[in-house]
Amino acid sequence: MANNEKSTLVHDAIALFIITLVAGVLLGAVYMITKDPIAQAEEKATNEAYAAVYKDAEFASDDALTQALNSFQSDVAAGNIDASYTDVELVEARTASAGGSQAGYVIKASGKGYGGAVTIALGITNEGEVLGIQILDASNETPGLGQNSTKEDWNGQYVGMTASQTLSVVKDGSGSKDNGTINSISGATITSSAVTRTVNVALKFVASQQ
Repeated sequence: MANNEKSTLVHDAIALFIITLVAGVLLGAVYMITKDPIAQAEEKATNEAYAAVYKDAEFASDDALTQALNSFQSDVAAGNIDASYTDVELVEARTASAGGSQAGYVIKASGKGYGGAVTIALGITNEGEVLGIQILDASNETPGLGQNSTKEDWNGQYVGMTASQTLSVVKDGSGSKDNGTINSISGATITSSAVTRTVNVALKFVASQQ
């Protein structure tokens, strides 16, 4: 009886191992098949966002700019820029050129919202003025609340803000470009703050390049 039980356990263990192995192989195969299409779709969405936030410009990657971004990001993560910005990640920066001359930058960055990272694209002039903003991903935020950050009538508040300001969020509807305040999304202050911190870090990075 004991031998039968031992044999059954061994058989079950082998069967479980085979099932796990096959599942792992299948998942790996699916990942390899979908990895490139997903990356291409993300790149396409990013490029379209750049074109929207910095109109009529040409964008280019630059090794020196990338190195500067990585160095600045290290300072952000370490709390050297501001201890409240450590959740912000500067993902990418490209130069934006118009009329044959560099006019500014496009930046992809994210900050920690209510449910996860909120990713944005920004167009910022050399002088540090926000020309455009687009929320690339707020899918982790609450529908009808934090996901409203994708609406232009809210995120359009950032347009015209400058690197000379440290932007902050207000809940009383008194937000103004004059003093760098942003009206919070009703019921989604955490998401509003995440976007605002991310914009602040991007503006500080652009200011560091002057």
